[in-house]
Amino acid sequence: MCLPSSASLIYYTKYPNDEDNLGLCLRVLILAALTVDIRAAQPAPEMFTLTVPDGPISTLSGSSVSLLCHVSPLFNVEPLEVRWYRYSDFHTPALLYKDHKIQEAPLDPRYKGRVSLTGGLEGGNVSLRLERVTLEDRGEYVCSVSSEQWYEKATVSLTVNGKWL
Repeated sequence: MCLPSSASLIYYTKYPNDEDNLGLCLRVLILAALTVDIRAAQPAPEMFTLTVPDGPISTLSGSSVSLLCHVSPLFNVEPLEVRWYRYSDFHTPALLYKDHKIQEAPLDPRYKGRVSLTGGLEGGNVSLRLERVTLEDRGEYVCSVSSEQWYEKATVSLTVNGKWL
């Protein structure tokens, strides 16, 4: 049988005159490719948590790094506010995503042109990408996600070593 592992929402029918198993597999695979992940389309639950690495993330000065953070359960966070900031800098974050876009202000000028979200907001991924890392970037970062009914935050630690060649 030729069913993809993600075919839980897909059905297929063997037509009476269909002796071409390859054609059947092709139809099933096309249906599988068109299947939408329903979890990502669901609205924000009333409560959620954030999942971040247990230990620090290490990188070299001059390199790029992703500070990992995602919501649990997984859902589309595009309608929510996502804020990455240093502990003392809540009002001037490194990155602020709000109203379906990254906000230009108020942001910490040290991160201008160096930060982005890694993508995947529709799947619950709110990880921060930091480019051209400096020794001054080391320390604690707070990943926060807020909806109309819930707010959650988690801390990610970044260590910066040596120089990237």
